[in-house]
Amino acid sequence: MKKLVLFFVAACVAGVSVFTCRAAESAAPKKAAVFVLNRTRVPGMDDETDGIRDRLSASLAEVDGLSIVDSALVADTYRRWKTTVAEEKSGADAGVFSGAALTRLAEMLGCDYLIVATVVDARALKRNLNGRLNTVYTLRMTVRVLNAQGESVAGIPAWTRQYPVLDAADGDLAYYNILVDEWVTDAVAALARTQSDWRAPSAPARTEVPFTVTTSIDKTIAELESRTKGVNGEQLAELRRVAGGATVELDGAVVGSAPGTFKATPGLHKLVVRREWMKPYSATVRIAPDASFDIALEMSDEGLAKWGRAEALRADLARRYAEAAQVRGIKVNLDTSNWRDVSGEAPAKVILQKD
Repeated sequence: MKKLVLFFVAACVAGVSVFTCRAAESAAPKKAAVFVLNRTRVPGMDDETDGIRDRLSASLAEVDGLSIVDSALVADTYRRWKTTVAEEKSGADAGVFSGAALTRLAEMLGCDYLIVATVVDARALKRNLNGRLNTVYTLRMTVRVLNAQGESVAGIPAWTRQYPVLDAADGDLAYYNILVDEWVTDAVAALARTQSDWRAPSAPARTEVPFTVTTSIDKTIAELESRTKGVNGEQLAELRRVAGGATVELDGAVVGSAPGTFKATPGLHKLVVRREWMKPYSATVRIAPDASFDIALEMSDEGLAKWGRAEALRADLARRYAEAAQVRGIKVNLDTSNWRDVSGEAPAKVILQKD
């Protein structure tokens, strides 16, 4: 009887162990993307961030329970957010890693976590040591883990190391990279220890708010409209979009044409407006309920070469607007009394009805 009981207990324990192992094996790995930010002014350090990200990503890919997004995909996605160097240094890209913008960035990459490493400080202190040049290189790094809702789920204490070099023969970046290799080893070990405790992202609150985008092209077209016949507001807006042709992108995805009203979660987003012959408009904007963005578009170098001056572009807008109305069977009166056709071509197929 004792043997039977012992066998039953052992079988249960073994069954639990097998079940536990299988459950652990079936658990989906945590999908994470790695980003590296440079906050230093060290010449050439900006160009090193891609290499640092690649090294960190490759090492983290070896950690059980983690699935790291392809480094090339991360680089391409982040470039969609890149602003000017001045904006980056002022903290604009720090805003990208917070709030609604972080949620959208995680969605674009299809990941649950963002591992954000930062080169906080890098400096070289040079001293004369018995007639020889002694240089002490110092590197300070931080790394934190955020889930898709912007919640910090793990962090490692700031990492600082020094590397003394006597009569340095190579450039400063070569020695900083030696310290980076040490940091990668320590950071991966720390993240591996904590990754089992990372909190799973909660269900996101997908409350979206409306916002409006208009452009200076819309104002130009509005100047043409003196009176319409049987045209409702939606038809008029469609004509402006067709003639204006300005494409609106939010966080790297096309959401429609201006003028228009769109929806997005509140917070920081990357807004881009593009139109043929015009310079693209790109900025990190804060979206709030009923926010309105009136974008002033400027002619590009190609546009200036094509049209020469703004009057020629206006004439083309009038032609496109009238053609769009004609195709839709809409009668529109256009007041062009203050305009001058400098295109040099007669609008043979354009009918402007005047009463």
